[in-house]
Order: sequence, then structure tokens, then C-alpha cells
Amino acid sequence: MNELDLFQLCGFDEDEQALDFRQREVLSALSEDVNTIYSFQGLRRKLGLHQEMLSRTLERLEEQDLIERTSDGYRISTSKDESQFGHTAEARPIERQVVTAHLPGRMDVDLTLDTLKGRWFHEFRWLGYSETASGLTLHWITEDGRIQLRADVSEGALSISALYRTSMDEERAIRSALEIFHFIVRQNTLN
Repeated sequence: MNELDLFQLCGFDEDEQALDFRQREVLSALSEDVNTIYSFQGLRRKLGLHQEMLSRTLERLEEQDLIERTSDGYRISTSKDESQFGHTAEARPIERQVVTAHLPGRMDVDLTLDTLKGRWFHEFRWLGYSETASGLTLHWITEDGRIQLRADVSEGALSISALYRTSMDEERAIRSALEIFHFIVRQNTLN
């Protein structure tokens, strides 16, 4: 993507200041799912940036009204048209659905979010979450940023997917996805 396309993508006029590499990188990560609120540490792991560099970049993007800070993290600014943002990653990861399950009808989606938000599972660190009309999507990422896990929770259903770049990461992704599944089932059985 050239700089002029990026200006148009973010609603800038050609005369306005260009986005630097880090700003484009952060916008690209946040725009993977414009409904997701990403934690600071999750973004740091995902992008492999030093916390000071990420903090300065987020501040600049927030000043330009391209992103917004919430009590739980960062997301694409809701004042922007979501269709303006497109993910520009080089290669799409492999996505494998690991678990699909029906859960008890009494499952409390809000309680599930409160229980899992910020929680780590072995090498997987909290990345963020998004809420939709049908439920909730929770995200985790490894410290090295190689593998992501996504749990989609709605009333009565749970689906956990692993996203990874190489087949070498598949086994550890599946193992951790199953651990998250067991944790969610235990929590909802106890309540």
C-alpha cells in the first residue's frame, strides 16, 4: 500500500502529515477486527514493539482521532467509517477450528468475559475482546506473537480457533485451545 492510499484509508488529505511505519503497523493490527478492544500488552506482544515505542505511537494515533482508548485497551476510532480500514498483513495465518461445543443454556456471557478478561493460559497472554450482537470473542497471543487463540462465546455455543503461521506451531496451539475450553466449561458448570 502506498502512502497516498494510506492517507485516503485514514481520511487524511494529501497535505496532512504522513503516518510513519509504526503508526501504519499499529493501525493494521487494530483493523484486523475493528470491533476488538486490544490490551496494551497484547498489542505489544502482537507487534513485537518496546512498550515506550508503542505508547508514543498510540498517543499519536489517538491525537489524530484514528484510535480510541477505552478502559480495557485500544480500538479503531468509532468516529471513522469501519470500511475505511483494511488489514494489510503480508500473509494470512492458518486458522484451525479446534473446538465447537454446545454449552448449557444458562451460560452467562458477561460473567465469562469478567472471568477470562486479562487471564493468561501458560504461554498465551491476553490480547483483547470484542462484543457483538450475538455474543463475545476473546483473543490470546503467545509472547513471541506466533500463535493466536480466539474463543467465540454466545448463548449456548462455544467455538475456539487457533491462528498460526507454520505447522510447527499447530500442536501447541491446539493444546492451549483445549485448555481454554476446559476452563470455560468448568467455570460455567460451577455457576
